[in-house]
Amino acid sequence: MLPGAGAQTAPLEVRLPNALDLDRMRADLVALQRLADGNGGNRSAGTRGYDASVRYVRDQLTRAGYRPRVVAFPFVEYVELVERGLQVAPSRRSFRVEAADYSPSTPARGLRGRVTAVDDGCQPGDFPNVRGRIALAARGSCFVAVKAQNAGRAGAVALVVFNVEPGPVDVTLGDPRASAIPVVVVAGSTGALLQRAGATVELTVRTRTRRTTSQNVVADVRPGAGSVLLVGAHLDSVRAGAGINDNGTGVAALLEIARALRRLAPERPVRFAFWGAEEFGLFGSSAYARTADLAGIVGYLNFDMLGSRSRERLRAVYDGPFAGRWLDYFEERGLRATRIDLGGSSDHAPFHQRGLPVGGLFAGLDRCYHARCDRVAEVDFVLLRQLSAAAAFGVAAFSPAG
Repeated sequence: MLPGAGAQTAPLEVRLPNALDLDRMRADLVALQRLADGNGGNRSAGTRGYDASVRYVRDQLTRAGYRPRVVAFPFVEYVELVERGLQVAPSRRSFRVEAADYSPSTPARGLRGRVTAVDDGCQPGDFPNVRGRIALAARGSCFVAVKAQNAGRAGAVALVVFNVEPGPVDVTLGDPRASAIPVVVVAGSTGALLQRAGATVELTVRTRTRRTTSQNVVADVRPGAGSVLLVGAHLDSVRAGAGINDNGTGVAALLEIARALRRLAPERPVRFAFWGAEEFGLFGSSAYARTADLAGIVGYLNFDMLGSRSRERLRAVYDGPFAGRWLDYFEERGLRATRIDLGGSSDHAPFHQRGLPVGGLFAGLDRCYHARCDRVAEVDFVLLRQLSAAAAFGVAAFSPAG
């Protein structure tokens, strides 16, 4: 046997993970950080930083031999102008609030009310005594928009949502029409204090929306294939920072898998998608799922936050039809992995709702989630290498043979 012949005849699910270059992924992350730093500190949809990110991904795919398509979609841009929280009784103190994306504004002079804690908030009956008051609910197990609708129908004048775990919380209502009452989020410690005090608070939130467009970037390994595996990651960041783990890591993994797959198996029917406006409510992936012909798509794989820095190094596999083989992949390598519910907080949700088989990988939240410190220095590159290789295995194993 000639030297290297065994590697050449190994199945693609072995060759593709081994072909990834971590240094190239690191270079992609550095480039995305520079784009954010040079454009107001972020890569949020509707900003120059996002437009520059689109150009970067398009150019990288073109250099790898693809013909990428930049596809515009309608997008409602949302901007917070004023966010203030003030406890006025039983003692007076200010506290930090973050308006949920697409929250309505309060009156210009603010909105004052007694805080009433409720149960989870996911059911209409969870709000029995909130008429004329400000409801307080934990983040919980359903979309915040559902809590807001239940609170509004029960007569609450506003909703305060607090995190149930340490760290920041950042949520979106997903649509400007999702709530009739203002919705803000606070840290878990603030929620506990408000609940114990039976506080009266004053909230001031002023927001603005405008209809505009954003873009997805889409590229096929083999254009015109009848059946394809769709693989995606969101390209945008939040306004708070550069978004390097969330979700530059998913973008870097997809770019490197795309480069390697083009070299190793240019006949493989895989479609790569880089979604816009995920952070505002899955706008890019939802537009694609709503307007594209999904009949030839055999499944969708989502990669969001693959380099979260944490003590336990979470390797999370979305539950569903692809989970078993991914869990076996990790077990064979002596790596612990965890199966998690599909939920609906990332770009797999629109495809799951349309009945497509979906799967994905996720490294969990870290201290820099949706924060200014989400930069290259905070990425766990060991975990990124492991999850990128697992992602490449999934692309090879779950795509049609071509």
